[in-house]
Amino acid sequence: MKVVVLGTGHVGLVTSATLAKIGHEVVGVDSDPQKIAQLRKGEAPFFEPGLQDLLDEVIKKGSLKFSETATDAVPGSDVAFICVGTPGRPDGEANLLAVEQAAHDIAKHATGDIVVVQKSTVPVHTAERVKTTMSRTSPHVFHLVSNPEFLREGSAVEDSLKPERILVGADEKEAHRIVRELYSPLLNDDVEYHATDLRTAELAKHACNAFLAMKISFANALARICEAARADVVSIADIMGSDSRIGRAFLNAGLGYGGYCFPKDVAAFRAQAERLGFDFGLLTEVMKINAGALDAAFLKVKEAVWNLEGKRIVLFGLAFKPGTDDVREAPALYLAERLREAGAIVVGHDPQANETAKELMSSIEVFDDPYEAADGAHCVVICTEWSEFSDLDLTRLKGIMTHPVIVDGRNVFDPSTMEEAGFTYLPTGRPPVNL
Repeated sequence: MKVVVLGTGHVGLVTSATLAKIGHEVVGVDSDPQKIAQLRKGEAPFFEPGLQDLLDEVIKKGSLKFSETATDAVPGSDVAFICVGTPGRPDGEANLLAVEQAAHDIAKHATGDIVVVQKSTVPVHTAERVKTTMSRTSPHVFHLVSNPEFLREGSAVEDSLKPERILVGADEKEAHRIVRELYSPLLNDDVEYHATDLRTAELAKHACNAFLAMKISFANALARICEAARADVVSIADIMGSDSRIGRAFLNAGLGYGGYCFPKDVAAFRAQAERLGFDFGLLTEVMKINAGALDAAFLKVKEAVWNLEGKRIVLFGLAFKPGTDDVREAPALYLAERLREAGAIVVGHDPQANETAKELMSSIEVFDDPYEAADGAHCVVICTEWSEFSDLDLTRLKGIMTHPVIVDGRNVFDPSTMEEAGFTYLPTGRPPVNL
């Protein structure tokens, strides 16, 4: 099929490359001329494991091309994907201006009937608004589909090529038929294919993200209780996770969830629930606990070094999670700002996100070498659970620090190992060591 994808961000680019890989002719569209120029050179504009290799393959094959406008890309297409950003507004509602513009562009340039697939995370009833927008612009028939993405940054390419589930919401049999045919090369006995109506699919994505965020906040609340009781949150999470009804995933206590999706999606889900007449107070508490996890980490650093003024605090991990260079809503950067406001000298190191962190927060000094960053430090804070950090030479690290203090916001280290190495060690939801 001929496919156009509007938006080449973390979702749109992976979607474009995957569809090209499985045999479709794809054009990725983005209004950012620098990004399109980079993509035309064959360069991925962000780090995602496996993405560069996939781009190399499909661009060389000629199945994936790029354009700055929809003018040439939309005409003749069988399917158009909307993969634009839906950032949060101050009241929590999703900002759908980019979705509206994408819908307008598709309708304006369509040369015939076309299936329009909404992949961006949007509130329920968005498809109806999109269809209305398009019908005001064009006489053609537009088959609306909700096809939420379930890609995890750090494993998005694998998730896209070997999906655990595919969700397709549509109110027309023909739309369901076409999208199932589009994805047919990916379908096998290991893939759960959910075919629903539009509204159910739209709600499902927000429901999934909100529930996962709730599990993280539960673990972080439990960590506060464990610290007060001098119990071990990791052991408790393991015990909980052994119950098949609960599961171990997303029960790791830490600095809270971050990234582009969870913060805005939880707020948006709460806002749309209110719009529909239901006070989803549970989500209010989820967000409150998430903010509290960052407060607890800040106070732990302050307790560890006493006065923060003039102290060199090193943040290991700046991306919101390992496997990505994405620092949007990253807890590490919020913590950096809190520490700087308190007078600390804050520096950072991340295996992939140094440049993106510097772009977003120019005031933080970053180092490519973790030991160079930690030289003279009064405290190291583990903010992202990159595997590189668990492999650090602890003897060398201790020898270059002013004070051998580690605040472990992700429980990367084993407390007994830190005790033997002679560190003052403050984990999350576990008893401290050598205080």
